[in-house]
Amino acid sequence: MRVAIAGAGLLGRLLGWHYTQQGAQVQLFERARADQPLSAAHVAAAILAAPSERTESEAIILSLAKKSLELWPAWLTELNVPYALDGSIVTAHPNDGALLKQFIRVMERREVPGVRILNQDELRTLEPDLASHFQHGVFLEGEGWLDNRALLRSLEQVCGSISYETPVELKDLNGDLIIDCRGAGSDDPDIRGVRGEILRIYAPGVNLQRPIRLLHPKYPLYVAPRPNHQYVIGATQIESEYEGNVTVRSALELLSTAFVISSGFEEAEITELSSALRPAYPDNNPRVYWDDHVLRVNGLYRCGFAVAPAIVRQATALVEQRCES
Repeated sequence: MRVAIAGAGLLGRLLGWHYTQQGAQVQLFERARADQPLSAAHVAAAILAAPSERTESEAIILSLAKKSLELWPAWLTELNVPYALDGSIVTAHPNDGALLKQFIRVMERREVPGVRILNQDELRTLEPDLASHFQHGVFLEGEGWLDNRALLRSLEQVCGSISYETPVELKDLNGDLIIDCRGAGSDDPDIRGVRGEILRIYAPGVNLQRPIRLLHPKYPLYVAPRPNHQYVIGATQIESEYEGNVTVRSALELLSTAFVISSGFEEAEITELSSALRPAYPDNNPRVYWDDHVLRVNGLYRCGFAVAPAIVRQATALVEQRCES
């Protein structure tokens, strides 16, 4: 079987890997250069979240994230990608304590499992490097992170052949199976881009083990660990399709967030400032569907790594159903 995939981001590579394992001849087409990736997956913090997404997402996202968390460990082990599932922490500055109380109320009302309220001593026990001014938090069991760039590099070796600097029109692709995974670059009229911005830093003086989400009335932000004292700091969501570089205002917000979370970040080295557009449908839920002879797989929004394995399973099941009919 010949498989043509438009887009070599997270979903394109995961699907390419799947069909390569099935013995298919897989060709991926990517508009970006190999050394200048544009995908949201390259920029992402790659937080593996399930419970915490329930406050702003529909129940389907929690279901997809749970299924994906069951699949990720075996996949990441096979691909030799660093990851951890030791839980995550949501907290807020004392001045924003009302936001944390609201977060807890929503989690309780929606009966989200794996949630534990933490006092200051419990926070310090889990993450001693958190700044002392944090008085309360929420521990989310089973959440974690993965090294997104290590995953993309590993998948590049096993997902088929990638043609970089090759933007394509779907009508020009040939194959027994054609899949559109172009994310925000898709021609799907319902897709919009939601800007994500990240700061990567090297902080040998900080030893955070888990993703930390900081609630804020205007700029909810997060810190995700990486191996060797590397950290990714980013904005949860910015409703903008601006594709330029990170602005001074955003950089200041990201840097101030790092310092608020831990004073150890004061002497950290900035290694990168990046931005990308996350693809989203109007309801912010992913879609997997046939558009004539093309399988469209898109709309991972801000929780792409959390739900990607379940979406891959949905996509491959649709292909199997069509083959059997």
